[in-house]
Amino acid sequence: MVTDSLVALRRFTMSQLVDRTGIPAATVRYYLASGLLPPPLKVSPNRFLYDERHAELLRLIRLVRDRRGLSIETIGNLLPELLPDLYDKPTTGVFHPEMWDQLLAAAARVDAGPPVMERIVDVGIGLFGARGYADVTIDDVCRTAAIAKGSFYRHFSSKEELFSAAVEESARRVAAAFVETSAHDGGDRTSEVDRLAMALSPHLVLFLDAASLAAQRRPGYARAYRNAVTTLTRAVAGARAGDEPPPEQDIVAAALVAEVRRAVEPQFAVEDAQASVGAPGSADLDRGGLTERVGRR
Repeated sequence: MVTDSLVALRRFTMSQLVDRTGIPAATVRYYLASGLLPPPLKVSPNRFLYDERHAELLRLIRLVRDRRGLSIETIGNLLPELLPDLYDKPTTGVFHPEMWDQLLAAAARVDAGPPVMERIVDVGIGLFGARGYADVTIDDVCRTAAIAKGSFYRHFSSKEELFSAAVEESARRVAAAFVETSAHDGGDRTSEVDRLAMALSPHLVLFLDAASLAAQRRPGYARAYRNAVTTLTRAVAGARAGDEPPPEQDIVAAALVAEVRRAVEPQFAVEDAQASVGAPGSADLDRGGLTERVGRR
């Protein structure tokens, strides 16, 4: 058992916290940005100190992530409610053994099956990602989630509200996937773009639809898209070196562009082949002219 007086004296640097817990620094920063950990003590512009609360919470988060499969959002909602002293009392907040029973009991309830709202969001992510926003109806969602329409409307007032929730949850999943691959990365910008693009791949249609709807100035969509981009930006910033890294919106933008290119280039090849069959002379001339122009550069 860690005593209160010892907690008050014991402070750790980031590297010491990583050594104590085995949690990579990039993951610690992501948890901080996500609100799963209380703020560290700032002792200079780029230097922060952590205490026993951070070490205990990191071990606890790893437990429920690995053994119970809880999402970051679920953990973020669960911990402050069950363990308020770890968040509100920086010199006395210690995880006590009796708290395990509370936490594991709550996690067991999650094991019994996702709540209806989470199931609806999961179905929404799948349907919007496969078909696009315009081709999904509330009937589709209810049929796939195996719920009545009344259950849908108890949680969401409209398809638009569900779409916004799906976009924001997708951003959290992309951020988590990106952070998981960051522990052994050297911070190279190209690598960051590639890793974020790969994490975005299963959710690309949702992000593009959200950007399109936001650009049309339709109410609510701009907020959902902005929240999603903010989530990704924090994940990238948290994965970079230093305790207070700068925002990296350029990485997010570059990753979106890279994944769009990766998604559409195979279709370019198909349409080129179709064009060459339909009008071989003009297609060959155009391709040859393009090759010649590129060669001259």
